[in-house]
Amino acid sequence: MHIQEALSSTTRTRGSRDYSTTSRSSLSACTMAVPTITGSSAVMSACSSSSSASVPPTRPIDTRMYIPKKQGNVKKRVIWGIEVAEELQWKGWQLGQEITKNLVLKNLSFKIQKMKYRPPKTKFFFTVIPQPILLSPGITLTLPIIFRPLEEKEYKDQLWFEKAEGTFCVDLRATLPCHHLICPPSLQLPMCAMGDLAEAWFSLDNVGDLPTFFTWEFSSPFQMLPATGLLEPGQTCRIKVSFQPLMAVIYEVQATCWYGENSMQKTSIQLQAAAKCAQLLVSIKQKRPEDQDVEGFQKVLHFGSIAVGCTAKRQIRLYNPSMVSAPFKIEVAPDMLTKDQAFSCPTASGIVPPGEKKYVSVFFHPDTLEVKTMDYLSIIPSGCAAQTLLKVVGFCRGPDVSLQHDCMDFSWVNLGERSEQPLWIENKSDCTAHFQVAIDCQESVFSIRPTFGTLVGKARVTLRCAFQPTQPIIYFRRVACLIHHQDPLFLDLIGTCHSDSTKPAILRPQHLSWYRTHLARGLTLYPPDILGLMLSEKKLVQDESGALMIPMEDLEDMPALQYPRIPPVTEYFFDGTSDLAVFPPPVSIEPVEVDFGACPGPEDPNPVPVCLMNHTKGKVTVVWTRRSDCPFWVTPETCDVPPLKSMAMRLHFQPPHPNCLYVVELEGFAVYKVLQSFSAIEHDCTVCPSWHLTLRARGHSYAAALEHHVPQYSLDVPKLFPAVSPGEPSYRSLLLINRGSMLLTFNLAPKSSSDISLRPTSGLVMPGAHQIFLVSTYPKGNSWKQHIFYLQFNFSPQYLKEVSMQSREELLQLKLDTHKTVFFKPTQVGCSSASLFTFRNPSRLPLEFEWRVSQQHRKMLAVQPARGLIQPNENLTVTWTFSPLEETKYLFRVGVWVWAAGLPPDTKPPATTHYLIRLVGMGMSSSLSVKEKELDFGNVVVNSQQSRLLVLLNEGNCTLHYHLFLEQCSPEGMDNDPLALQLDRTEGNIPPRSQDTICLTACPNHRFQYSWTISYSLLSHRDNTFGQKQELCRVFLTAVYPLLSILDACSMGSAQGITRKHLWHLFSLDTLNSYLARDPTPWELTYKVPTRHSTSPIPPVFTPLKLDFNFGAASIEAPPSVVLLALKNSGGVPLHWAFLFPSDQQIDLELWAERAEFDYAELHQMRVQDNGIFSISPKAGSLNPGQEQVVELKHSHLFMGTDRLPVLFKVSHGREILLNFIGVTVKQEQKYVHFTSTSHQFVPVPIGDTLPPRQIYELYNSGSVPVTYEIQTDILSQVQEKNFNHPIFCCLNPQGEIQPGTTAQVLWIFSPLEAKTYTADVPIHILGWDSATICFQGVGYDPHVMGDTAPFHNISGDNSSIHSKLMVPGQNVFLSQSHISLGNIPVQSKCRRLLFLNNLSKKETIVFVWQLKPLDFGNVSVSPMKGKVAPEEMIPFVVTLKASVHASFYSIDLVCKVYRQDLLEQYHKDLQEWKDENVRQRVEFTITDRTVKRRAYCTACEPVRRYKTLPPIKKQQTLNRPASWNLKIPKEETSWPCPQPPSPVTLYLGLTARAHATDYFVDNFFSDFHRYFLHRELSERKCSREELEASEKESPDTCVPVSKLGKQLLVDCLTTIIRGLLEDKTFHEAVDQSLVEQMPYFCQFWNEQSARFMAQNSGLHVMPGLSPSSSSWEDREGKEQEEDNWMLGEKEGGEEEEKGREEEEELEGEEEEMKEEEDMGKEELQEEEVTEQKEEKLTWAGTEPGSQESLKWQWQQQLKEEQERDRKEDISRLPAFADLQEELLENMIQNILVEASRGEVVLTSRPRVITLPPLSSPRIVAPDLLPTASSSSGPPQTEPPRLVAPPHRLLHGRQRPAAATSLPRFCRAPSPPPHQ
Repeated sequence: MHIQEALSSTTRTRGSRDYSTTSRSSLSACTMAVPTITGSSAVMSACSSSSSASVPPTRPIDTRMYIPKKQGNVKKRVIWGIEVAEELQWKGWQLGQEITKNLVLKNLSFKIQKMKYRPPKTKFFFTVIPQPILLSPGITLTLPIIFRPLEEKEYKDQLWFEKAEGTFCVDLRATLPCHHLICPPSLQLPMCAMGDLAEAWFSLDNVGDLPTFFTWEFSSPFQMLPATGLLEPGQTCRIKVSFQPLMAVIYEVQATCWYGENSMQKTSIQLQAAAKCAQLLVSIKQKRPEDQDVEGFQKVLHFGSIAVGCTAKRQIRLYNPSMVSAPFKIEVAPDMLTKDQAFSCPTASGIVPPGEKKYVSVFFHPDTLEVKTMDYLSIIPSGCAAQTLLKVVGFCRGPDVSLQHDCMDFSWVNLGERSEQPLWIENKSDCTAHFQVAIDCQESVFSIRPTFGTLVGKARVTLRCAFQPTQPIIYFRRVACLIHHQDPLFLDLIGTCHSDSTKPAILRPQHLSWYRTHLARGLTLYPPDILGLMLSEKKLVQDESGALMIPMEDLEDMPALQYPRIPPVTEYFFDGTSDLAVFPPPVSIEPVEVDFGACPGPEDPNPVPVCLMNHTKGKVTVVWTRRSDCPFWVTPETCDVPPLKSMAMRLHFQPPHPNCLYVVELEGFAVYKVLQSFSAIEHDCTVCPSWHLTLRARGHSYAAALEHHVPQYSLDVPKLFPAVSPGEPSYRSLLLINRGSMLLTFNLAPKSSSDISLRPTSGLVMPGAHQIFLVSTYPKGNSWKQHIFYLQFNFSPQYLKEVSMQSREELLQLKLDTHKTVFFKPTQVGCSSASLFTFRNPSRLPLEFEWRVSQQHRKMLAVQPARGLIQPNENLTVTWTFSPLEETKYLFRVGVWVWAAGLPPDTKPPATTHYLIRLVGMGMSSSLSVKEKELDFGNVVVNSQQSRLLVLLNEGNCTLHYHLFLEQCSPEGMDNDPLALQLDRTEGNIPPRSQDTICLTACPNHRFQYSWTISYSLLSHRDNTFGQKQELCRVFLTAVYPLLSILDACSMGSAQGITRKHLWHLFSLDTLNSYLARDPTPWELTYKVPTRHSTSPIPPVFTPLKLDFNFGAASIEAPPSVVLLALKNSGGVPLHWAFLFPSDQQIDLELWAERAEFDYAELHQMRVQDNGIFSISPKAGSLNPGQEQVVELKHSHLFMGTDRLPVLFKVSHGREILLNFIGVTVKQEQKYVHFTSTSHQFVPVPIGDTLPPRQIYELYNSGSVPVTYEIQTDILSQVQEKNFNHPIFCCLNPQGEIQPGTTAQVLWIFSPLEAKTYTADVPIHILGWDSATICFQGVGYDPHVMGDTAPFHNISGDNSSIHSKLMVPGQNVFLSQSHISLGNIPVQSKCRRLLFLNNLSKKETIVFVWQLKPLDFGNVSVSPMKGKVAPEEMIPFVVTLKASVHASFYSIDLVCKVYRQDLLEQYHKDLQEWKDENVRQRVEFTITDRTVKRRAYCTACEPVRRYKTLPPIKKQQTLNRPASWNLKIPKEETSWPCPQPPSPVTLYLGLTARAHATDYFVDNFFSDFHRYFLHRELSERKCSREELEASEKESPDTCVPVSKLGKQLLVDCLTTIIRGLLEDKTFHEAVDQSLVEQMPYFCQFWNEQSARFMAQNSGLHVMPGLSPSSSSWEDREGKEQEEDNWMLGEKEGGEEEEKGREEEEELEGEEEEMKEEEDMGKEELQEEEVTEQKEEKLTWAGTEPGSQESLKWQWQQQLKEEQERDRKEDISRLPAFADLQEELLENMIQNILVEASRGEVVLTSRPRVITLPPLSSPRIVAPDLLPTASSSSGPPQTEPPRLVAPPHRLLHGRQRPAAATSLPRFCRAPSPPPHQ
């Protein structure tokens, strides 16, 4: 592989020839694209169509790679087991040459292959002579192909091979040399973040025959290397693609490679890459309470308090939630000095992989004591992602070292004695402290051991302080304890030495306090004797503490001076040994430091003169302390110095050893001479301590030729001086540690900078010890100034240490943002708006600031905080509040004053700086509004919560600060209860042109209609008051309980025979609905949802409501009794219901916790539940408002007896009702009539009713055998006798038989005489079974007294189940209504209802059949009685009730059997086959003659039997025979059972009504009377029957049986009378006369115009309807005849039946005669009409009559019209015409409703008016409607009526023609009417 330097990645320019050549190598490669990982992105690969992969390059990015490519093998294929090349190609050929290539054929199959071939067609390719080829398995055949070119061009041909399976060919192609470069069609680069770099590689292959130059042309943000190059044939170049996006988009760029002659050829590659915006989430790891890591706010990383010199580390977490790698960099605030940075972050940049986390460490290493350090780190992701500013805060703490005492009092000690006391030093901090006591213990009377040490955190060390005086004087020395990184501590050492001859005054600590006070007052320069004299002369007085002071009158009202508090560092530096001192020393010495230099000997160096000066006004005695072996001493050792005089002394140096270093601190004490005797002291307060004198001397005894030993030390030097206020000194401490094993001396070199001070300037450090320095300077200037001083070690110039420190004067300055301008957004007048303003402290000093707003602007401007402290390098944000007073623009100028922090309170700062900023604001007015003025919660469950959002709108241009008020409008009087509506917040602000959302949470506690009013007022931040309240919106809520109701009930299984009315009574459904409609009690809401709450098998009950669910009775092993209940959510909220068995309410206990003994009730419940005797499916469910659900209740008859189970019916958040499930199981073949109750309540009946209604009492036979009942009516007779012989109770059918599983209806008549309650205990005997006594009760009321409150009966479930659809689960067929309630109807009315039968199945056709039971009175019919319903279709049917003449109650259950058509057809087919086989087996027999052999000749003439004879049809054996019978009885053939019909789906339709007498109905329901049609079919028969019934009622012996002779006599009499009337012409004339006599009173309301209008309408619209079919007529006649027979008691046989038939025939004959007469009358009328029409035609044909003739003609016309009107009235009074009209309207309405249900008619569409043509147009009119001539005498012309098309005329949006044939199909009669 040869690698060459890459060219620059510039785009290619045409004509460029900057190419490079490469050499070939033996490495092979293929065309592909290989990715790499560069920078932060993981690069994915994009390969070309080649199969092998190459290794990505490992060289640098700026290299390119050329790989010589080995020629690939010939591509082969396998065809029918023959492996052969797809193509043979000739390259590099020349003219005049023959080039041969071999075509290899190989047999890969396991059989011999036979083939032949055809030579190429052209003459340029040829091969050997074709011959058959036989190839054995695995054998290879080589076929040479020769190519002979004649000219330079491309040649193509084919060589064909033929096999038995087919033919195939091999292409032969010769090509010319050409340029051809190939590359992958596309390259997918990995996803990359903005600003990041992604790279990928692909291969550019030269598959041509010539060396080819290439140039790439591409666009940003892609780069390709190399951009140009040269490829030899077969060589591959590795192209690197770099992707560095600047925008987060998807890039698709086409890069083009130009090559070939003049770069005219090209190949391209599609570069695809996606750029995304990287995102970094910054958080703090292991957060502390002082950290701030809240999204949306500035993050603060708090290091806490760190010891000086230590380093703390904390970590921040960088999480990359994006799909690309996120490069980042971390920057420190740019304007912070790098030399003063206490925070550091080693990670300056990095990459966070997708979905991963990276932890970055931040270090805090402070070196400035007691300073709160702040800095800011910026985490900047690549691209446009927002950077995160992290504030880092740390506090540097130093050691906290303290001494046990600040004064050590040794009292007095005799000369030559030694006193020692302990003193502990303690470090209260947790950081290490280095301390050193500034005393030379060997040369002092005081000694402290140890003099240096190191205190770890929270440690304490005991020091030994000793006092050994050398002269009898007063001793006082103030010793400094130096501590690294802390101010020095001072220890006062006092003691008094007494000798035998000299006893000075004893010095005490109080004397030191007085001395310091005297020092401040300037009294220390006077000796004690003078002070005593002045005190005696009252020139001095003592203050409260006993110190001396000048009298107050001499001080001119100035307070006496006190000793000031001097900073320890200041006291240490200005102790009087230098030019500057806090207080001038009373005694001083010069020089204070002497350097003898080199004194190698042997001569001693000359003494150095020392001058001692006495600045006091008294004689002073000076005593020097000398150690015997000390090489330095002062002479004289003791001397007296007069006042204000000086004394010359000598300092001697005599080194005892050569080559040694000597550094000594000599000690001297000066004391007033008068203090040498205590007797000379009159006043104790005048005692003055001695003054300590220090003289430092140093020198060495090294010879000049000797080299001083090398010092080994470490020096801790800070870089910067601490920041101080201008004009204040800055101090630092240095620590020098002697790391060697020899002494180390140090001294300050003379060439050190003069603007710093170092203490101590010289000294000696023992091996392993340390020396603490204090360095001080006065920073000057704003720029950093460098201070350099030199420390010389071991008195050698070559051991010189240069120490450099920097300082600067910190200015009082701030950096203000936003160009010193603050803009406020427009603000509501009376409200406030806030704006933030940030400023920064660029100095290293904490500054105090104060914003000063003028008094006149304080009502409009406020700032928070107005005053405060800003730490160094801290960005502080203040909040400005603007409160406009009016609508105008405001401009303010406000200043901020800054001064150095740390001043005492109420102290005027010495220097301040101030800045001015500009504030701009605008006052405006706006208001608040809402989206919805009325917010309705709708229905909310009581004691539940529901939330709604109230959207507040601010359509103004200013922010509104509002406060909301909530007031409850209704219900009133609930002041003590908490509000049922709560606001999540009542205050807030809304930006301009935006909205805010308030969450309203409603929790009503009572069922009421709630309403609230929400008002608002704008909040003024200026005075914190509310503005005027304004109504915002109203809120409404309806608090409800979940309302569940039972719509319908249906019985199935063994309970199928129970009627609907009886079932409602058994299950107490009316009571249950009334309970469910009430509010729950608080006790019921103990558990709002179904909960397991009991450990007892019988859970406690929290409801007082209990009901019985009685399933009736059935025999054992009978099918279960199933009851279907239709539940409906009648309320407005979703609800959840559940049936809870006792086990569902019981908490599951462990076995050891369960009770072992149970009582009978518990055992019974356990048996019922364990065996599933009662089951409910489903047991729970949820219903939305208006939704219905069917629940199946089942009682299984497994055990004999009565089964009971308490079931809790729970509606969540609603009612809780205990249902007692009761079911009875009896023995087989046992009689059992189920009495649900021992009492029965009749419907209340008004007194005075002549025709009281018939009422029904039901008896249900629950057994499996028929039963006969007999009601004992003796009790009724007793009640009748007690009530004036009036039949109060009358049973119409006291005896009867009840079939198994059916219900018998016992008819009763309750007729009260008085308004009271009647009772009768009536025994009901069941033959062969027990009897029961039922208490029948009836209530009579006076309708005149009760008025409108008179009760009328509503049948159970009439209103609730009208529109319910009770569907069994899995049932596909249902009725549109499961119950029809006709309500109150008049007798003899004919009521119809149109219903639909729906088939929901998508494939199955159903067949339905109605099964109707005959009624005791009245008639019910269904049309059609049977039919088919196609899949997904519905069929209409009409239910008709014809009420009888009796007032009665109707409760009818209609049964519809529904079958699947396919099953029914299969059943009929099987049944027919079974019947045919039965007939065949009956007539066919077989003769068996065992002696005759079977005929074995031709059977061709015999009929062929296609099927085997079926087995004989026999009755199946019910019992299995014993096994012994099989031996005696021969084996019989198997029988073929009769096919059973398929089980149908049963649909139940309930019909209830109450028929009232006509006069009673008119009195009470007059407005509804016109809605009913009274059918009149056989008036004569009805009259006779009614008279019979009336006479039967009036006779007191109603229940007495009539003899046969009396019946026959009655029939004969009636027959004779009726026949006589029919034959009597006088009777006929009387009847005719009655028809034309004056109309009765109620007909006088008849109006001629209305009648004419009705006639016109009937003539235009009414078409003849369907005539009643003969079958329905016969059915009605049969049923009426049966009713008459039953009423007359004709239950005998023989002659009575024959007489009945004769009577019926006679009545039928009479009816036919009546019909014939009516027909004849109608025919005569028609003939008269025709005659009149003819006469009118003749009259019209004549000449025009005169005026008299005209009057006569008009009179004749009026007469004819009256006659015509009379005829029409006569016709309309005929019952046949009324029936015809009623049936016609019925058909019309029925057709309209059917078409509307199918969508063919839109009943609600707008009617259209059909305009008739004008009169001038030719029209064909009837002759009787033609107008007369145009003479004035003619009748007036009238405008013909206009037709108005009803909505149903407009079908499918098109208007039908207004002709007779245009009537809809529901207006056309199928047949002409019988009477016209």
